[in-house]
Parts: sequence; structure tokens; C-alpha cells
Amino acid sequence: MNVKGQYSLEELRLLFRHEPDRIRFEMLIAADHEARLRHVEAAIDWIAQEHAKTPQHRHKRDEDELTTDLITDLKAMGFDASHDKDYGGHADIVIEARENFLWLAEAKIHRDYAWLLKGFQQLDTRYSTGLPGQDTGSLIIYCKRRRVDLVMDRWCEELARARPDVSITVCAENPLIRRSSHRHERTGLLFRVRHVPISIYFKPDDRS
Repeated sequence: MNVKGQYSLEELRLLFRHEPDRIRFEMLIAADHEARLRHVEAAIDWIAQEHAKTPQHRHKRDEDELTTDLITDLKAMGFDASHDKDYGGHADIVIEARENFLWLAEAKIHRDYAWLLKGFQQLDTRYSTGLPGQDTGSLIIYCKRRRVDLVMDRWCEELARARPDVSITVCAENPLIRRSSHRHERTGLLFRVRHVPISIYFKPDDRS
């Protein structure tokens, strides 16, 4: 704090030690779309980790119930998040912010890879605009099966086979997450999708 009783930006950051509060603060002061995207992704990752801690309460829920939980958490963190907003159709998760920032996600329970591909195609060819600041999104995969790593490996093989125009890499921060990019058919700009699994597999061996 300076002599006028004002906090610097770094001092304010130190006040927000709880991760959701820190993300909320960083989103409020984000200077551009790339910064906003980083904070949206951080929020999704934090929520995914929290939900993975309670699979016993989630593994029997359907897609809408799981997605409603996720959106509720996003709203509690201060995001302008909504479900089924009509942008080219009813996307599962929509986050909007200033300067026309728009982030979309499709959320699917992994029942088969054709179902995941449908979610990717919906995100890419139905809901997204592909415009600057609206050229990113996510495929969120609720995984009720064991070995999320194998599920994600197989999903990327299937995606590459169905969409050879899509480039896929492993996320540097989390080896279970994948990133993909391709040219959006509406704008020709690069469209980036983050493929995020949320593990809610629950089959404890201690049960009789």
C-alpha cells in the first residue's frame, strides 16, 4: 500500500489466495481476449478437479445435471455463464465478457466416440462464429469409465480420422487434456478447441 492508502496491482493479487477468488479478480482486469481465455480455462480446470473429488455424488447424473453443476460454479466465480443460449443453436455452456468475447463449450458424457464427435461438430459448425475473440471453445468430456488417459488417446485417434484438417497436441499443463486447432469454415481463422475430461468414475473395491 502506498502513502495514499492505495494498493498496487500486485498487492491486490496477494489478497486473493483462494483460487476461485483469484480467477475472478484476474478475469475482471483481463486486458485482452487471450487473457480472458486463460482465466476461463483456469476456471474450468479448477472446477474439473473439484468435481473429480466427489464422483460418488456425480457418476449417476445425466449430462444436463452435470453441466448445470458446472455452470453454477462458473457463476459463483463471477463469470457471465449460461446454458442453452441460442447462438446458432443451443450450446451447452456459453461464457461472455466485454469487447465481444465469446467462449462456447459442448459437454458430453463419454458413451462412445461418435457421441463425442457429434459434440465437436456441433461446437465447430453450428454454434461458433469463428470471429476474433470468438474463436475458442471446449469439448468437456464427462468420463464415467476407468483410465481417462486411454479414453483421451482413443478420442484423439477418432477425431484425427474423422477430421484430418484438425491438428491435435497434448496440453503442456495437464497430460489428460488435448488442444486442437483448424481453420474455421465460416471465417478461415484458426479455431481452437480444448478437450477437457472430467473423471467421475466410481467403482470402489471395498464394497461387498
